[in-house]
Amino acid sequence: MSKEVLDKAQAILDAMNGQHGILGCLLIASDGAVLASSLPSEIDTAMIAALCSTLFSNNSISIRRMNRGDLAQMTLVTERGILHFYQVVDAVLVVLTARGHKVSLEGLLRLVEEQGQVLTGLVKSS
Repeated sequence: MSKEVLDKAQAILDAMNGQHGILGCLLIASDGAVLASSLPSEIDTAMIAALCSTLFSNNSISIRRMNRGDLAQMTLVTERGILHFYQVVDAVLVVLTARGHKVSLEGLLRLVEEQGQVLTGLVKSS
């Protein structure tokens, strides 16, 4: 991806922070490399990106083996918040919510869908 596309992706991720309880976002390549991140600096984004890439990839394979098509989105609810995954062409948008913040799951899903489509258009055009 070009620097221009990555800068636009970064701006989208930054704008999502704080909405619907979002702590931060990652755009990760299929190999787990961080393309863009709006997570706080104290969070190990490289480690989270690598684990999220593996998690999404393994679940994608499982879904295909169950003849359920391609995995497009995935939501995990943990004791520390929500992780929502959205397929963006050959990348994955990962959205993390902040623990203890009020989260509108419907609003979160709608926002991720909207911005995920914008990111998909950006990536496809590059």
